[in-house]
Amino acid sequence: MKIEELKKLIEVFENSKLTFMEYEQDGFKVKFDKRENQSNGTVFSFAPQGINMPSANMNQNANQQNELPQANKIDPKDYVTSPLIGTIHLNNPSSGKAYVSLGSKVKKGDKLCVIEAMKVQNEISAPKDGIIKDILVKDGDVIEYSQNLFVLGD
Repeated sequence: MKIEELKKLIEVFENSKLTFMEYEQDGFKVKFDKRENQSNGTVFSFAPQGINMPSANMNQNANQQNELPQANKIDPKDYVTSPLIGTIHLNNPSSGKAYVSLGSKVKKGDKLCVIEAMKVQNEISAPKDGIIKDILVKDGDVIEYSQNLFVLGD
């Protein structure tokens, strides 16, 4: 891919309403991501096909030790995604405490958060037993349909 083609793709993506895009041509793969849970700005990632690049969310300890972290290999089945658009509430309004936190052990059906949509509080429950490995959103964020919210691992 020529640099002019890449610049054009970036311009088109930046000026669009898309929040995520992947493009592949001749073994060259590029990903564009504007979702809020990734960073404060747009994340651009590209590499020749077959090479795993570290994710934008690198482990702080690995950075402090001047090592490259292992590529985040998260099974897509470990993501808990949003079934609707709305505002996410990670804290219980009556107690002020978080429903879950990093490292919390949860059982299938346990409440993870609440998503408010059109003044309706929708409870999001754990789809399986596991441990909260990562929380990908902040309390009060406006989230999109199918956006990753939590990583629920073994």
